[in-house]
Amino acid sequence: MMEPITAERDERKYLVAPDRAPGLARAIGERFEPHRFTGAGANRLPGAHHYVTTIYFDSDRRDIYRASIGSDVSVKLRAREYYDLHPSLREGATDARQLVRYQPVLWLEVKTRDRDQSRKLRAALPKPDAADFLAHRCLSEEILAVQRQDGGDPAGVLAVIDARFGPLGTVRADCLVNYRRLAWQDPSSSVRVTLDVQLAFYAPPADLWTRDFALVRETLGPPRGTEPACVVELKWRGELPSGIEELIARAGGRAARYSKFEAASRAVHGDAT
Repeated sequence: MMEPITAERDERKYLVAPDRAPGLARAIGERFEPHRFTGAGANRLPGAHHYVTTIYFDSDRRDIYRASIGSDVSVKLRAREYYDLHPSLREGATDARQLVRYQPVLWLEVKTRDRDQSRKLRAALPKPDAADFLAHRCLSEEILAVQRQDGGDPAGVLAVIDARFGPLGTVRADCLVNYRRLAWQDPSSSVRVTLDVQLAFYAPPADLWTRDFALVRETLGPPRGTEPACVVELKWRGELPSGIEELIARAGGRAARYSKFEAASRAVHGDAT
């Protein structure tokens, strides 16, 4: 089930002004079905806003960032958490966590990009086991069980981490990005369009690996920066159906080499020297 999303694919990115994003979302929705997680533990309540918090890793010298800037070829290490925010529950809520539904799983991913092609290798980590897995390579029974449920290849991810990032020494959580995501996909999962809005960048919180609730943006401290534009990502395998890029262009979308990791790292640490 995970293969179409994580297999090698073509990928292009576009930046769109926030005031044009609602119209673009409507136009995409007329062509593709909305996509959301439907596996075990999925949130099926209607009207949810879907959010992503991504943890990016780097060395103390920012080697991964330095290798990425200005390059069409990059390898990034990240962990993603997904959560849903329910505006309908806002009345009576005294804490943002009361509005949130989420599955306590982090998706650890190695993403390789070579110009317009990308590929991901990923593993599902139960949050209580994530720190031991990252620090000590501990493959617990809970980690193995969640792979059987949701898919993933933790041993493969570890092998790539050691091969790609081992020479850098210790890599650690470097910066975070939080954003609301709208996603659409065709029935064969060969074409996927995402629209990311409200991007904000954060330093890793002190309780990153110990907290027992979601990485909700209101709990991450003050943002170190924000992205004024919305980010559209177009991903496909095989032939790209005609008209999709024209649809994005009509909304004022402009093709861009954009990296959330680079933007977050600059916001948190400044430009590399």
